[in-house]
Amino acid sequence: MTARVTPSGRLLLVEPQFVLRRTVSMLARDMGLADVQEATSPAVAGRLLGERRFDALLVAVDDDGEALELMRRLRAGETPHPADVPIAATAASCDVELALRMRELDVCRLLLKPFKVRGMLEVISALGAPEPLARG
Repeated sequence: MTARVTPSGRLLLVEPQFVLRRTVSMLARDMGLADVQEATSPAVAGRLLGERRFDALLVAVDDDGEALELMRRLRAGETPHPADVPIAATAASCDVELALRMRELDVCRLLLKPFKVRGMLEVISALGAPEPLARG
């Protein structure tokens, strides 16, 4: 029997690809990086943000802008979370417009595809550096 490490905080992982989402989620839990809640889309993530508190988010940027809208709502205080909750993102590519938008939304890390699972775990580890929020 292996000892399980206690995760440092609660992370909302918004990733549409099942295998990537599940692999990252399980590894992050097993490594004690975070207690990961999975969301298949920004719409599902929006519902979860209303139900639970998260210490950080890792969001896959989509082509239709739903992920950016979710981050905008969070930063604008339109969710029960503090507007300064740490956010990291993944994207297929990054042009000047997206880079400016990420800066405007105070996204602390942007991981570009293709990347290795290890890259996502490093981002999760970096997101876990702040003190976890009090649960209420």
